[in-house]
Amino acid sequence: QTDNFIPSSCDIICGKGKDCYDHIGNKWFRHIVSLYIDEYLAAGENKFKKIKVVSDIFNKVQESENNTGFVSKDRRSGEWRAVSVTRAREKIGHELRIIVSRREKKAEKSKKLYHEAQKFRRLYVIQQAIFAELKVKSDMEMALEEKGSLDEEQDEIQCIME
Repeated sequence: QTDNFIPSSCDIICGKGKDCYDHIGNKWFRHIVSLYIDEYLAAGENKFKKIKVVSDIFNKVQESENNTGFVSKDRRSGEWRAVSVTRAREKIGHELRIIVSRREKKAEKSKKLYHEAQKFRRLYVIQQAIFAELKVKSDMEMALEEKGSLDEEQDEIQCIME
């Protein structure tokens, strides 16, 4: 692409803000990157494997039928320009790290919710045990009261018979 053009819906806009994020090409880009996230995570600390994932994504974007490119708007002139391969690869790496970060935050939140649920389950079990113990205690008190009133009746009967 030459300089000073208007990006198509297929282009990936390098920039910040809602307009860039919501651009159709950027949504498609995030989807493509998400398809490679497991491979990226499997690379672990191996930088060469991570570079290969970035290259695979870059090639996938370049080989698309939509004539997709990475573009940005020059701040001074306001003109749209194709970005360098290096900048495009940086954008891919950045998006991979964002997805990993979101996934980790989601996993951490799920873990926290799981532990909270476990805490409430334990409290529920303790509560049920306390209620059961109170019921037994209450039943025993009622039985003793009944026994006490029977003893009183027997005492009355004994007094009458004497």
